[in-house]
Amino acid sequence: MAQIIVLGILVYLTILAPALLHTNQYEFIIERFQIDSIFLTSFFDTSLYLSYLIGGIITALISNRLKKRKNFVLIGSLFSASFYFLMTITQDYFLLLVFRFLQGFFTVLCWQTLMTLTLDISNNKNRGRNMGVFGIFLALAMGSGPIFGGIFAQIGVLVPYYSAVILSLCVLLISFFMLQEPENISSIPSISKNLKILVDKPKLIIPGIFNLVDRLHIGFILLILPLMLQLELGVEPGLRGMVLGLFATPFILLQYPIGNLSDKYGRYKFLIVGSIFTALMLMVMGILAQIGFLILIVGFILLGIGNGLTGPPAMALVGDVIDPAENALGMGFFNLMGNIGIIIGPLFGGFLVDSTNFIITFFLAGVIEILSLSIILTSLFWIFNQNKSSL
Repeated sequence: MAQIIVLGILVYLTILAPALLHTNQYEFIIERFQIDSIFLTSFFDTSLYLSYLIGGIITALISNRLKKRKNFVLIGSLFSASFYFLMTITQDYFLLLVFRFLQGFFTVLCWQTLMTLTLDISNNKNRGRNMGVFGIFLALAMGSGPIFGGIFAQIGVLVPYYSAVILSLCVLLISFFMLQEPENISSIPSISKNLKILVDKPKLIIPGIFNLVDRLHIGFILLILPLMLQLELGVEPGLRGMVLGLFATPFILLQYPIGNLSDKYGRYKFLIVGSIFTALMLMVMGILAQIGFLILIVGFILLGIGNGLTGPPAMALVGDVIDPAENALGMGFFNLMGNIGIIIGPLFGGFLVDSTNFIITFFLAGVIEILSLSIILTSLFWIFNQNKSSL
């Protein structure tokens, strides 16, 4: 159990570092580099998420071949710290994007290895408990990061980046002295196997689409919400971080109870209700921003509830549609779809804000949720009829 706590602390620090950087992109990018396009600004987040996708694949391939975990964490944390620092001194925006990509690459090298280490030291009797503990630290980092980032940004525009350097160096030191190489090394499925399972289990596309759209909206919100708060309401970085934290809080708190209730009452009830509720809230966010700051906060708390209704059932649905022996493959495809979604999200939001305004941008984000749900329900209807005709 002690090693699981160490892994949890390490993943908290690893994920907290990039989460600090979401609240003051207006000051760090738009003002510092004189960028006048939200779409161009979105490249900062998209380069990070693209690095997560590519870095995750490469990490899996190298990890399976070398079967050395601790060195990956040490290398990942050291180079993450280096690129966080380089982002503070570059004067060229496109060089900043290169550093952002490399920072993300080494960050995912670190946290994906920590997740794999959790599987390595777990067995059938404690795997669920261990992943639950790991997930708590992961969710806490994602929720508290924007809050701390906003507080640090009030001190200075570069303070969140210097803090990320320190956090990464803490990961390096803790890993060097406290992280143990596991005796049993688990194998991570390759990307080709992740894609092949879709041919064998086509129903897996349903939770995959849910995760793609959910993650698309996460990437969308992390970019567009702070910028809307600044450009429309003139909200300072500290309060921007608080709003992001309030959005994340119900999502975090609902993970266990909604997952548990979906075991009892079924996945699709929560997925359908959550998707419709999320779509409706997204459609009115731009309008709420015109009414006032307080009503916008209430709206984003409700939006966080909507996201919390879909996350756990979608993950559980993966296990419902595949055989237990294929859990790793199924989750690999599920995460692959999510990574694609979070890459698209900021680009989608940045392009729409530049082309239209925040009201239309959020409305169209809600339309995407409705369209994806329609596609899923149509697929379910088709699958049901196919199974019925084969009887």
